[in-house]
Order: sequence, then structure tokens, then C-alpha cells
Amino acid sequence: PSPGENLTILKNQEVMVDVPGGKGCNQAIVCAKLSLSSPISSNNGNSSDSKQKRVAFLGQFGNDAAATILQNALVSNNVDISLSGKSKHHASGRGYVMIVPDSGEVSAVVSGGSNLLGWKEWGVVNDDVDEDADTDSNNGEAVTNEDNEEEILTDEQIQKMMAPHSLLLLQCEIPALVNLRLARAARKCNIPVILDVGGEDRSMDRELLECCDFLVPNETELKRLAGSYQDTNEEDDHMSNNDGVAPKEMQEIQTNIGPSLHLPTILKSIQTLQKNGANNVLVTLGSRGSILIKTPTTNAAATFVSSHGRKSILYQPPCALPAGRNVVDETGAGDCYRAAFAVALLEHCHNAHDSMENDEVLQRCMKFASAAGALAVTKKGAVPSVPSRREVEELLSAEKAAANNDGLECLMNAAKDARAQAATLEGVPRGGSRNDAAEDDDGKFPFLFGSRINSMKDRLDLVDSPVATPHDYLQRQATIRGLGCVDFNYPQHFGDYWTPAEARKALDDVNLVAGAVCLRYPSKFARGAMIHPDAELRREAIDITKQAAEVARILGCNEVVVWSAYDGYDYPFQVSYQEKWDQIVQAFQECCDAYPDIKWSLEFKPTDENTRFFTVPSTGAAMLLVKDIDRPNMGLTLDMGHMLMAGENPGQSIAMVGDKLFGIQLNDGYTRLAAEDGMMFGSIHPSIALEAMYQLRQIDFKGHLYFDTFPQRTDPVKEAEYNIRRVKQFWRAVVKMDSDEVERIAREHDAIGALELVDNALGK
Repeated sequence: PSPGENLTILKNQEVMVDVPGGKGCNQAIVCAKLSLSSPISSNNGNSSDSKQKRVAFLGQFGNDAAATILQNALVSNNVDISLSGKSKHHASGRGYVMIVPDSGEVSAVVSGGSNLLGWKEWGVVNDDVDEDADTDSNNGEAVTNEDNEEEILTDEQIQKMMAPHSLLLLQCEIPALVNLRLARAARKCNIPVILDVGGEDRSMDRELLECCDFLVPNETELKRLAGSYQDTNEEDDHMSNNDGVAPKEMQEIQTNIGPSLHLPTILKSIQTLQKNGANNVLVTLGSRGSILIKTPTTNAAATFVSSHGRKSILYQPPCALPAGRNVVDETGAGDCYRAAFAVALLEHCHNAHDSMENDEVLQRCMKFASAAGALAVTKKGAVPSVPSRREVEELLSAEKAAANNDGLECLMNAAKDARAQAATLEGVPRGGSRNDAAEDDDGKFPFLFGSRINSMKDRLDLVDSPVATPHDYLQRQATIRGLGCVDFNYPQHFGDYWTPAEARKALDDVNLVAGAVCLRYPSKFARGAMIHPDAELRREAIDITKQAAEVARILGCNEVVVWSAYDGYDYPFQVSYQEKWDQIVQAFQECCDAYPDIKWSLEFKPTDENTRFFTVPSTGAAMLLVKDIDRPNMGLTLDMGHMLMAGENPGQSIAMVGDKLFGIQLNDGYTRLAAEDGMMFGSIHPSIALEAMYQLRQIDFKGHLYFDTFPQRTDPVKEAEYNIRRVKQFWRAVVKMDSDEVERIAREHDAIGALELVDNALGK
């Protein structure tokens, strides 16, 4: 309106509605609704209907009816408000939000009220005439006890206030001094701090930025805040151009965020903030996703990928809205994102500071936050639009299912192309051509050798070039004399590192072939993969398992080895044994039927630090499982160390399994309780190793020989070469054995004859 002019709302337009809100209130309620909480016990020992208050709100309520509305909204959502104060002289803050009807986009005018002006106890004196303040104010700066009749909170008192909490989430709708004092206290208590830049337009001093682990502006706030600092070293701007930044990844992000946003400009603004003390900067871009620029550690840290393979830039696309829902009101969506990110950061790691170094964890946090923010725009108002935990998880599950279907389709197409291009390799075990280096002195050795690729990360002091990625591991393995094939872990060795097709080309380049793809389920399946209590996660585990089959096809091999570190239990009565068994049977049947050209094998293990009792703990149980699955392409992979841990004689187990033995993993160990030593083959139990090789020959084993050893203090290349020589020695001894004498010893149960047979075979 012009001066003196009164305007009215247009006819047929919605009237103004009062709803609780404000950044702090919104984010506290989001945290409470999304946090995993459990009932607390009442004084009489019975379970109460109330829930443990996991979220505390610190603010200043006003002297009006709006304060009651805000308090009721917080308390009804299980937020603890005992730390908050109430101003006698100021009304509650107000936010006047204008919504564009068609798009749901919002703009707002905020009056801070009591939550901006009522902090005198914290040492803040305001420009207006406060309770007992005179007009000679300090513009929001700290005052001392001598300047103020009220007792001002000490740093020790604030630190004591912060100590019981796990994370501090700040906004700019309270005075900067209060934020700084809280952030200082949190830092002393080793509590992560997230600062939402939204609220009052203000610059931030270096100390506050340095105290915050995550600074979270939107794109407009980023530009405004960065503009408040003078960039004095433009020549050092290595993020404003493509120098040091991966062009492909930059282009992908630019394509995703659209032409209206200029990624180099965003990165330059972020770099300005980081030069002035900011650590991780998480920028929300509304419907175009979000970008996280991690804490720079060196002048080169702003490059897209560090030398250790960790990204300094993480991009999260926007989460698609649920079917049938549209954008109604964007009010509070940013608050939902920020609070959900905080909740996820705490839940994904016992120590949130550890999470900040983990790209995978941070990406999951951003994805969780994106889903919460997406749901918030489908309803009007800030607090009324806060989604429940269940709604967020359902949206993530739906998106994950769609992504899995798309990903599986892409892998299937790639596998089809790979099969069309692959040369015919008749009679070669598990895919690939024999390597001349595997030739024995007496002629062709009948097996390919593979060795644990992750062992190439050991003894890095022995190599000059970096060994940080699966490609690096492969390059180092290629120097092992006699090695013929490589087993890859899925999804551990793929994802951001390279595609299966790129891995296949790398194998060709070093004259190696793929042996098998081995499942390594991510830690999110810590409660089980194929037996997880959550049906959605069980489905995801099966989908990942199927993806491994497509990867195997692309790599040119035909076997997938399934070992789950998590499919088991720790205590009696913890699981239903028959139910878990049936779930594993059904999962393998589905995989076998979907990929009849793939040999599926289970690798059993009796116990592990992750799982004290595995659902399939022995060779006998594994064979019973294979029988129940009842598919011709289902078999077993036996690990020497696992059989020893189970108290088995590997030779007997190999004989029992017979033609259902698809894979063998060779190593040795001292067989101490629950210990998997991963020692060199035949180094501790030579007679057992010799008989294992004998039984492999007896059953006409068709797979390759894989060394699953752990050479932490040994040169992994020399260790693999020793294993190869050792196996050949044992094989030659087995070939030269007098079969009639072996049959006689077995027929007569001749113990002395058996020991003498071993002595003679090994040249003792």
C-alpha cells in the first residue's frame, strides 16, 4: 500500500491463519517427531504412555496468548521447554508469510519479539528501552554484571546447560551473542553445532563460524552472507573455475541444479565463508536439491575428490513427492530439512563428529533431510506440515525401490552388452582365460589363483604410488606372479569408484579375469540382510544381491558368493530360527530363479564379532540349506578358516559337499575361540591342508583357488606368491600319492599309515 492507503484481501482468497512456527519451534518439533524414541517408565515401574523427551527447546516466550500456543505446540510434540524463559515486557515473535497460490513459494516478514529481545540474562542489551535498560544500549553486545542489575549467566553455567545434550541446532532468529555463547559451550563439551543462517540478515564473526560444524544457508542467504565478507585473495580462488575440480562431476551437478543457478558462483561464495572460518557448508537449493562442501583441510581440499577418495562436494538431488501430492506451501520446508539432517547425523553414528568424515553417512543424512523437506511442502503451515518418521521412511523406501529397479535395469542392459562383446571361453572355470603365469613346472596347473584384493591395502610402506581405490588394488595385485583372477566385493568395490564395465576393462589391461562377485552388505543391514526384521530392508538386500549377479555378467564371470556379516543373532530367544531359515531359503530361491546362468553360493561362518551365532553356522547346516533351496545353480563356498572355527576337518567337509562345492577359500589359523587368523595356506595345519587338496582332486573341483588371508604385517604380494607356491607343492604331492595305499589306509583306519603318508608326501 502507498502511505495512508488501506488494502483488503481479494475476494475468494483465503483469510490469514495463525499457526505456531518460528525456526526454533519448527526445528525442535521436527527433531522430536523424527527422532527414534522409546517409552519411559513411571515411578511405579509400569511403562508410561509418555515418551522420553529427546529434544530440548531454548527460547524466550512472550507475554501474550501466542506464547501459550507456542508452548502447547512444543509440549504436545514431546519437546522439553524447561530451559526456555518468558519475557514480561515483549510480545511473542511473529512471522508474516505470503504464499504464491500456484507454486506454493513463500516470502516472509519476521518480527523477532521476545525471542530476539528477551535475552538480558544472557548479557544482551537491545536498542529499544528494555525492562531495566536505559537508552544507552550496547547494540546487542555483551554486558557485565556491573552493567546490569540482573545476574548474567556465566560461561560455566551455559556449559553445564549444554553438557547433557548431543547436538546443538541454532538459528538466526535469536541474538548473535546468544548463538556464540551456546556454540562456545557446545565446542567445549565436544558437541556438534549446526547453524541455520536463516532469520535476521547479519554478518557473522569468525569465532562463531569456527565453532559451527555445519553452516546451513539457502542459496539467497549464502549470497548475502558471503557478500558481507571482502574476498582479499581472488587469485587463490581454485573453486570458481574448473582447475582442480572434476569437470564431469561439476557438469553433472550443474545439469541437476539447472541453468538458473551457477555452480561456480555458489562454490566461490562457499569458499569465501570457509576462508573466514566456516567448516562444512550445506546449501539448500529448494526443489533443485542440496550441496555440501566439506571442511577444507589443505589448500587443495576444495578439489572435487581428495587423494583418499573422499569427496569434498556432495550433491543430493531433490526427493520426488509422493504420488498424488503436490506443492501446497513451502513454509517450514527448510526447517524440516535442517532438523532432519541433524537427527540423521546423530542416528547414523554414535559419535556425530565421526559421521562428518564419512561421505556415505553424510549422503544418507542429506537424503533423509531431502525426504522430510519434500513432505513438508505438501501441507499448509510450518508446524502442521511436519511429517512423521513413518512418512519419511515410506517415501525413502518408495524412492529406493524405484532407484533399485532403474539401477537393476541399467545393470541388465550393461550385462547384455558385455555378453554380446565377450569372447567365447570354453572350459575355463568361473570365467576368464588361463594366465601363462599359472603354468606349473610339470605342465598346466588345473586351477586359476585369486587372492583377497583388499589385502593390497596392507603394507603401503612398500609401494611408491597411491593405493586408495579398487583400481589401485587391482594394479598392485597384477604384480603377483601366478595370479590369474580377481574376486570383487559388491557393492564395496563399485559405486563412485568405477562402473563394472570400467573394472572389466582394467582387468583386460593387466591380463587378469574376474573370478566371482562377493556380497558385502553395507552396515545399514547390521540387524540382518536377508533376515532383517524390516521387510523393506530385506527386499533391498535381495535387490542388492541380484545387482551383484548383473555385475558378474558384466565382468565376465558366472558366480556370486554370498557372505553376510550380519545374518544371525547374539542371544537365545532373540530370533525365530525357523522364520529366519525360511527367509534365507526364499531369498536364494528368488535369486537362483532370476539368474539361472549364475552359480549362487553361500559362504558359511560359525561366529564373528558382528554376529555371535550365524543362521547357517556349519557345513552340515549349509548343505541342509542347499537341499531346501533345491536349485541346480545353488551351492557352497567353503573357507578353510571358517571350517576350522566350526571345529570341522576341511577335508571331510569338502568330501561331504562334493559337486555342490562352487568355491574354495584357502588360508590357515590357530583355531582359537572365535578367531579368524587368515594365515598363509598350510602354515599351521599342513596335514589338514594336504588332505583338503586331495579331496578337491577327488571331487573334481571346477572352481578357482582363492586366498582369503590377512597379511597386515607382511608384504601382501610376496604372501600371495608364497601361497601359490605352497598350493602347487601340495598339489604335486597329492598327484604323486599312491591311490591304492590311500585306499588301504582308509579301509583299515590306519592312523600310523596316515601320518607316514603325510610325512612322505611333504618330504619329511
